[in-house]
Amino acid sequence: MPRVIRILLLLPVLASVAVADADVFGQIVDSENRDGGVIDFAFLKLKAPEDLDGDPVAVKTDRTGRFTVKLAPGAYRVGDLRKPQEKDARLFEANYARDLIEVGSDAMYDLGILRLEKTGTYLKGRVTRGGKAVPAVDVEVFVPGAAVPTGQRVSTDSAGAYEMQFNDVRGRQRVAVRVEEKDGCTFGAADVDLWKPGAVDLALPEKYHEVQIDLKTPGETWMYLHPSSDPAPYYMYKAGQTSKVTVPGLSPGPWVLTAVSNGAQVNVELAVPAAAPVAVAIPAVARHRLSGKIAISGLPREADFRGMAVTARPAGEGPAGYLWTRLGRDGAYAFEGLAAGRYELSIASGTPFDTMRYFQVRRSAVLQSVLELSAPRTLEFTARAGDFTE
Repeated sequence: MPRVIRILLLLPVLASVAVADADVFGQIVDSENRDGGVIDFAFLKLKAPEDLDGDPVAVKTDRTGRFTVKLAPGAYRVGDLRKPQEKDARLFEANYARDLIEVGSDAMYDLGILRLEKTGTYLKGRVTRGGKAVPAVDVEVFVPGAAVPTGQRVSTDSAGAYEMQFNDVRGRQRVAVRVEEKDGCTFGAADVDLWKPGAVDLALPEKYHEVQIDLKTPGETWMYLHPSSDPAPYYMYKAGQTSKVTVPGLSPGPWVLTAVSNGAQVNVELAVPAAAPVAVAIPAVARHRLSGKIAISGLPREADFRGMAVTARPAGEGPAGYLWTRLGRDGAYAFEGLAAGRYELSIASGTPFDTMRYFQVRRSAVLQSVLELSAPRTLEFTARAGDFTE
C-alpha cells in the first residue's frame, strides 16, 4: 500500500503559556466504522519533518480504540497501524499513511479519527515430488506476461510447505508462482482477493521435457508458451519464418503455444511430453491497416493512457492481448497491418509489456464482436470508461 504523506490539521484544544509535553489524543476505527479496539502502535519522533521513520513512542488504545499520549514539541508521524483478524492473524486491517504531526506549544491536540482499511491476503501451498515433501526449495512470484520475478520469494519448510503475504491487494488478483530448478521450471497460479487467501500446490516432476516445433510463417515470429490454465505467456521465443525450434525445460501437462507473425495469430494446444514435433503454420495472406477513433465517456482527465489499448482477437482463436495497439489520448488507434480474416475488436485496460510485445488485459469491453477484415478499414466507436476500467 503506498504511503501517502499529508499534514494532519491538529486542533489545539487548550493553549498553554509554558512549552511542555502535550496531550495528543484520538480514536482508531475499523474498516466498518466501528470502535477499533485494543491496538499497540507507536508515534515516531522525527529528526526532520520530511523523515518517514524516527524513534518510537509506544501507545496502546483502550477497548474502544481511543488513545492519549504525551509528546514533546516536535515533528512526529503515526507509525503503521495493524489490527489482525481474530480468526486468522495473517489477515488484518491497517493504516500506513504515516501522516505528519507537528506538536507545538499547545497543551492538547486532537487527531480525530484514524481509520483502518482491510488490507492484505496470503498465498500458501506445498511443494512435493513423487508425493514426498521437498524442503528448502525457493518458491517465487513472477509476473505472467512479463516472465520476470517480482522479488517476492520464500523457502519451503521441512514439510515442503510455504506461505507468503500480500499486503497491497485491492481486489481480485492473479498470482503466479514457480519453482526454478536446474533443468526446468514448475508453475502454479491462483486468484487471491482482499482477505481471501489463495492456495497453490506445486508437484515437481521427476523429469522435465523439451518440445520440438516445426514453424512455417510469412515472417519473423514470436512464439509464446503458457499452461492451458492461464492465458498470459510464461515464455517467449523469437524465430525466423521457417524454423525448427526446440523448447527445453517444460514440466508435464497441457500447454498452449501462441505464435504471432506479421499481424496474424494462431494457437496450438499441446501435451508435454509431446510424442512428435508440433507443427505451427501461419498462412501468407494479405495484411490491411485498421485505424480510427474511440469516443470514451466518463474517463477522468488524469486517466493513464499507458494502460489502455485496443485488442484484435482472431474470432474463436484463444486469448486477447497478442495483437494490440496503444490508445492515444485523443482516442485514436491504428493497427498498421492485420491479416485478412475475422476479429473481435475490444478496448481494454491492463499492463503493456513491450519487451514481450504483449498486452495483459485486466478488463475489456467489446467494440465489435465480428469484424470482417478484407481491405483497409477506418472505424469509429463509442465506449464507456466504466465498462473497461476499474
